[in-house]
Amino acid sequence: MEAILRQILSKFDQMETRFERLEGEMRDRFDQMDKRFAQIDERFEQIDERFTQIDERFANMDARLSGLEKEMADVKTAVSQVEGRLDRVEGCLDRIESRLDRVEGRLDRVEGRLDRVEQEVSEVKGAVFRLENQLADDIYTLLQNMDRKLEEKSFEMYALNKRVLHLEGAVEAIRSKM
Repeated sequence: MEAILRQILSKFDQMETRFERLEGEMRDRFDQMDKRFAQIDERFEQIDERFTQIDERFANMDARLSGLEKEMADVKTAVSQVEGRLDRVEGCLDRIESRLDRVEGRLDRVEGRLDRVEQEVSEVKGAVFRLENQLADDIYTLLQNMDRKLEEKSFEMYALNKRVLHLEGAVEAIRSKM
């Protein structure tokens, strides 16, 4: 009986060590996510500044075009071409805004998933405390299930991070075309 209790205590020590390691990894991952979100926020601020500059440029262009129309009637074709370009730029801006909305939606979903992961981790911890009186084999099986879920969520977070990086690249490409 004492040997079984020692085995159980040994397994609890192993579980505690593993939980501490997993907790450290989760904290590191959440810190990385926080840093990534801060970078994304900075990028959004830069994009907003760029949009403001573009809006100011459009206002200046409209004033210049009005003056040119009054002074040069024969430049109407050139003005029509410029207006067509402005329409295309506005279309590009609409598409960029749409993409930014989708990125924000994805970030909201990522935050929701992170909340669910935190909740699941909390639920798993509660389950571990309730299962302390069960046999060591039951505890080992529960730990295997927890590890699998954490790996799945880690993979999902990695995949989402890759998607965000891809979207940032697309936004940078669009910005460089402008």
